[in-house]
Amino acid sequence: MNYASIGIQGIGYSIPDRIVTNKDIENLIGLEEEQVAFYTGVKERRWANENEAFSDFAIKAGQAAIEDSGVSKEEINLLIVATGSGDFFSPATGSLIQHELGLENALVLNLNQACAASNYALATAIRYMIDGTYDKALVVTGDCTSRMLNAEENLFMGFIGDGASAVVLGKLKAGFSGFLSEHFDSDGKFFYGSGLFNRGSRVPRAEQGEGKDYFITRSEIVGVLLPRVITWFTTSLDECLRKANLKRTDVNFYSPHPAAISQLEAQLDAIGESLEKTHIVTDMYGHSGAGSAFIILKEAVQNNKIKPGDYIFQFGNAAGFQWAGMLLRWCDKNEFI
Repeated sequence: MNYASIGIQGIGYSIPDRIVTNKDIENLIGLEEEQVAFYTGVKERRWANENEAFSDFAIKAGQAAIEDSGVSKEEINLLIVATGSGDFFSPATGSLIQHELGLENALVLNLNQACAASNYALATAIRYMIDGTYDKALVVTGDCTSRMLNAEENLFMGFIGDGASAVVLGKLKAGFSGFLSEHFDSDGKFFYGSGLFNRGSRVPRAEQGEGKDYFITRSEIVGVLLPRVITWFTTSLDECLRKANLKRTDVNFYSPHPAAISQLEAQLDAIGESLEKTHIVTDMYGHSGAGSAFIILKEAVQNNKIKPGDYIFQFGNAAGFQWAGMLLRWCDKNEFI
């Protein structure tokens, strides 16, 4: 088996029913709803209710992906769950999801790569599969960070949404290709730019515990990142194309990092492409971390923006800072073993 012998066989997602409008955000933080839309490009977002957690959406997304794939639960022997907002700090949520989905034969791995987790999780699953040990993998990712938002952090309140998405990976018949190439990188000097810096061994015991703040925070470093995000996007794209011996004009669909509409547009502008070559979900759902990536793919397929044989470039960047690009070919169901 080789890297290209693995493809996406099924895909699904789940988002909360609760709709939070820009007027709701105005009432929370005092920024007028027109300004919220101007800065983020988001019209409304989905937030979990108080009795909901990441696993509620992850389980539904996983079930939807399995049903879409046509694969039985018994065939899935690898489950990777990638999120920065699991139900608890510990234990990780993967085992709970495995149990609720009935994936009794699956090895469970948990990853935390923030908003770039979809590509990191895919790359990990591929490596477990190409040696022949695992035949079918379920990759679940997303975030449920709305209750970790601080009303003083206007940017996050405006664009964050909750949700989860999932894909089933399978092995392809001879002569067909799925994943083509990847490019990963990071720059630790931006480590403290944004994150959840209050539940770890770095934090003194006195600053932890019930009733303590548990908020996402950011520093002034974030303000200088947009030009770098564009560079990371274009560099990852060109590296993936070089490895696959393809050109930019060969790409049928782009999925840039979708945190804010302006950021998404800036990435496409940098390569001379328009919004016609992507699909936007952030404006109505908000940004659910890495979960947005598979939601974009699912809706693009449903809207005939992606067809079997199309080449897709998917990119994400994340707190840390780390970024990841992947180039893949969209596969037809009859191409799988």
